[in-house]
Amino acid sequence: MTGPLRLACLLAAIALAGCDRKAAPAAASTPTPAPVNEPGYAGVPEPSASPAASEAPSGQVVAPEQVNTDSANAENQAVKTEVLSRIDVMPNLTPEEKDKLYVQVERARGMGKIITIPFASGKTAVGATEIAALQEVIKLPQVQKFASDPTVVFVVLGFADKKGDPGKNQAISLQRADSVVSTLKRSGILNVTHAVGMGSSEIFDAQNLDKNRVVEVWAVLP
Repeated sequence: MTGPLRLACLLAAIALAGCDRKAAPAAASTPTPAPVNEPGYAGVPEPSASPAASEAPSGQVVAPEQVNTDSANAENQAVKTEVLSRIDVMPNLTPEEKDKLYVQVERARGMGKIITIPFASGKTAVGATEIAALQEVIKLPQVQKFASDPTVVFVVLGFADKKGDPGKNQAISLQRADSVVSTLKRSGILNVTHAVGMGSSEIFDAQNLDKNRVVEVWAVLP
């Protein structure tokens, strides 16, 4: 067989072999899952907080480790001035009782905050958890120091945040203070105790209004 003829036969054989080869099957493609938007994206609602979480007060029933009764202390002086200005409008005292309380606060040799109780928004009664905590705080030495002295007067200051109507907040603050007074008496506190509604406030925190919904118990030393 001549050279050109042999080359032609070889090329033909290669072509036929290529025709018989099957193409490899294409790999099956895996579908791409649709993206799942996290809560907060447009059209996806965020889960709402449970009522218990939204109503939970910020903070706990606390007593300072050391009670500052220094009459020269700036905070003590400011509170004393505020209390004196509100005694005259206290609804549950007779004129004689108002006069007596005014003299007790004005002539006090010292006064200081001994307990702070938080309240949830809109709540005016001490909650069960706070009652249990308050009863434990009362046992602390720094509180018993004053509770065991019958000459010490307790002034219970109720506060509300600045949201809503000022008149209603004034009433809420007094109701909170009254609730704490009742709780203290049921818990064995025998000192003379007065509730004072301080109304709307942001003195504790102007940014986080929750911190302004509190009641403070102050000891007034004769």
